[in-house]
Amino acid sequence: MTYDLFLDRDYLTFSCAHFVIGENFNEPLHGHNYRILVNVYGTQGKDNMVINFHTIKRIMKPIIDTLDHYILIPSENKLMTIVEEGTQIIIKIPHIDKEYEFPKSDCVILPIENTTVEELSHYFVKVLAKNEEIKQDNISQVTVTVYEYDGQGVTTELFPVHG
Repeated sequence: MTYDLFLDRDYLTFSCAHFVIGENFNEPLHGHNYRILVNVYGTQGKDNMVINFHTIKRIMKPIIDTLDHYILIPSENKLMTIVEEGTQIIIKIPHIDKEYEFPKSDCVILPIENTTVEELSHYFVKVLAKNEEIKQDNISQVTVTVYEYDGQGVTTELFPVHG
């Protein structure tokens, strides 16, 4: 029998500011109250559980806490450059003649192309994929959904989790 274990709790939320820069689309600096849903699919394993809820919390909460109340900056966006000058981060976006400057202590630079829900969801799945506690024989798939609003988000699948 296969189970869909899910975790959608208050401690899997974070608030942050971000902007989205594309060739033909640019969102100005704004913020969201994000919510994360983690689904783990599999059969009963040790102790008759697919996985312990506390294990998922222990993995996800520290990651989420590093993003909460910061400005998220994508380091892999080829349309912008990030310059660190002393205690400041300067983001230059030449194709729209725009520049942001923030205190470095208010920013988190993520290894993603853009700070979209698609990229954030993929980021969380990649973090889970590295965790050995997720790579159990009884677990067949993991999904992470990132909601930027109620009823609006993206799900990324990690399948298979053993590979």
